[in-house]
Amino acid sequence: MPFLETLSFDAVDAPSHADALTRLRADALQAIVIRKVLTSDECLAITTELADNRQGFPTTSFPAPFRSHFYGMNLNLADPDLRAYFEMAPGFTRSLGDLMTPRGGFEGRILGLLSRLDGGRRYGPPVLPDGRPYMVTTLRSHHEGGFIPPHFDNEQRNRPSYRHLDGLVEGDIFSFVLTLSKAERGGMLEVFDARADAWSGRFQNRDRASRKPDLSHFARHAFDVEAGTIVILRSGRFLHQVTPVEGSRLRWTACSFMARARSGDGVYCWG
Repeated sequence: MPFLETLSFDAVDAPSHADALTRLRADALQAIVIRKVLTSDECLAITTELADNRQGFPTTSFPAPFRSHFYGMNLNLADPDLRAYFEMAPGFTRSLGDLMTPRGGFEGRILGLLSRLDGGRRYGPPVLPDGRPYMVTTLRSHHEGGFIPPHFDNEQRNRPSYRHLDGLVEGDIFSFVLTLSKAERGGMLEVFDARADAWSGRFQNRDRASRKPDLSHFARHAFDVEAGTIVILRSGRFLHQVTPVEGSRLRWTACSFMARARSGDGVYCWG
């Protein structure tokens, strides 16, 4: 039996899968693959604009060894006081609107699709008490040699930058990756048969070196998908990584973390 129960379908068939994300959040599914969310022509046009940063996105970087950068800011990497994060958020939101409004809008094309797969629950960014919203996603560019090491997303909630958000959400973190351009080789989302309840403590990121288990002992599944495809994963529970990018073509993705709102009125998404 596969360790990762996966549902795959084309975006046009979403009405036939109105409970797909409800099932994923309940752990009846562990991954969902939705093809043709964007067309190949749309992805080519989007990545051409992103490469030139025509919309003037604010830019931040992964740690240098990961050879990657963001448009927007990853909450995991933000200073705990979040001042810089929320100073950047309005500009990022404007730029995302400039990029996606001619293509149906990020809310309509992406968040609206997620909502339709979860019984109509609202998907959107968390908001501070003063009304300022979080960045709903990040756009990520992985260069040659770029990668993300093995991790569980549930660990994020232990970070100081999550102090406010942790009070708004409950349950496991899950996430989506929308591929905008593939690497020539590598750069795949790879998931291991290792659950957080058994293995999280052995893979936590620490400031000091620590010996990690040998990944060759775990079964794995790599998602090798075309541009325009979304992969949704129970990433809080399953160990996963992005394999090193090979070749000069950039791997562009849009990525959001998600969790159920404690208020019960929807699901929060953030970058």
